[in-house]
Amino acid sequence: MAGKKGMTHYPLEFREKIVKLHIVDGFSYAQTTQKFGLHETQIKDWCRWKRQYGIPKQMTGKKKGRPKALPDSLEERVKYLEMENTLLKKFNELLMEEETKRK
Repeated sequence: MAGKKGMTHYPLEFREKIVKLHIVDGFSYAQTTQKFGLHETQIKDWCRWKRQYGIPKQMTGKKKGRPKALPDSLEERVKYLEMENTLLKKFNELLMEEETKRK
């Protein structure tokens, strides 16, 4: 994994162990920090991702950087345009509702 110079990358099993200690076993951030020599913010970040997504941060499939300008395949493009069309229809409905409320 790429990272800044001096960064430590912990194995998935280790991160899951730390999260389990905090969430399931009830260890405080301070206890976990003291026992394993980690920063409290790192443990908070791992626990937040576990609560929010149910899986560790590195397994969410989220990609960094800008999204692609256009989908690669024709099916993806059609799916994207259908989603965009649905979204715009809902937005238009909301605008019409607001307009009728004002009158």
